[in-house]
Amino acid sequence: MRFRDFYNHVSGLDGPFVRFEDLRRIVNAYHQGIGRVDVIFVQHPEPNRQAFYRLADNERSSPHDEEFSIAEIVCCDGLREHPRERRYACTKELMHVFDTLEQRADSREKFITLMREIQNKPMPQHESPMFRSELDTRWMAAISLCPKHLRDPFVAAYKAKQIADFDIAETFRIPEWVAPFVMDDYYDVAFEALISAE
Repeated sequence: MRFRDFYNHVSGLDGPFVRFEDLRRIVNAYHQGIGRVDVIFVQHPEPNRQAFYRLADNERSSPHDEEFSIAEIVCCDGLREHPRERRYACTKELMHVFDTLEQRADSREKFITLMREIQNKPMPQHESPMFRSELDTRWMAAISLCPKHLRDPFVAAYKAKQIADFDIAETFRIPEWVAPFVMDDYYDVAFEALISAE
């Protein structure tokens, strides 16, 4: 399943907001190779309100079925106290199911490279596929939690300043800091790029 196929399922969901459990259910049901997505909370000495994605073990539901992967979204326990941040962080990490092999930070060396890139914010010509994936998943999460058919009716009122970031955050149950980029004109550019990607 590509993001475009995933989004076709998302666009069939009713509003006013999209539940993370519905997104996870779509991946579980339709993403070939991913049989289950688990969300695991871990306690950190210093809560950082972050999450990360990893592929765990392979399983099969019976000796006759094909193996499938278990995807895990590992969240800082501190996200439990911030449901909107948790929804966005978990959704962003869920979007890594669409990573290509070169986009996966699936070794120690690749993970260290990615952490260095996140810290240093390299110039575009020096970005690794893993770093570009981090940016893509940010937009995939925004588009999944605020799909066009639910977002677009608010654009005119937002541009006219009749509603603000707070109102968008309340409507879609997203962090308030996500609202400005969800309501920006660039949303349509990102949407077209992600939906048309092969």
